[in-house]
Amino acid sequence: MDYYDLHTYSSLTTGENTTDEMIAMARKLGLRGIGVEGLREKPATEMDMVSCYIIEAKNPQQLMEEARRYRDSYEVLMVSGGDYEVNRAACENAMIDVLCHPGKGRKDSGLDHVCVKAAKENNVAIEINFREILENYRKRRVRILEGIRRNVLLCRKFGAPVVTFSGAATKWGMRAGRELAAVAAMVGMELPDAIASASTVPQQIVMGNRQRLSGKKWEGVVVNE
Repeated sequence: MDYYDLHTYSSLTTGENTTDEMIAMARKLGLRGIGVEGLREKPATEMDMVSCYIIEAKNPQQLMEEARRYRDSYEVLMVSGGDYEVNRAACENAMIDVLCHPGKGRKDSGLDHVCVKAAKENNVAIEINFREILENYRKRRVRILEGIRRNVLLCRKFGAPVVTFSGAATKWGMRAGRELAAVAAMVGMELPDAIASASTVPQQIVMGNRQRLSGKKWEGVVVNE
């Protein structure tokens, strides 16, 4: 089984460790590939390195502008969730691959049936973010877990894809694929789907985008010749 963790940070952006240190940890954990936020030039390694960009948008208009700007520059395009309007706009945008931590900073899950139905229609994956669980405690952690479980139920009901990533900002925050799958199972996913959320689902996102980026223009993106 090839496990992929597409949401990590190195010292290229806000992470503590170098990209090489993140790769070394990924190798120890048995991961097949990792996504490093902001990675443009891929190092020489047997690890499948995925270039990822996370949009930090204050509103839907900014999200759309950045999606158009970066869609054909990175293999995986994600949105930092939390604001409901941004969450919904991400789910409604086929250029987006993953909506990260939709409940971040909220008292609810950040999603409703409208968002999740749109995510299904546009093939936008909803993320289970391990770092959110790891770095919160007591009542806050309970609330986060409740929100994630609610989102998992909505995704199961409407058939929206789910991915499980570490969100690691240090090499010590990374986890093996089976551990990420166990987290997904803990919050309500069936075991085969939990495993897929850390393996085949992210792998298919990467492979599909690589094929598109090799020559096919993205619908809605204006390319200046």
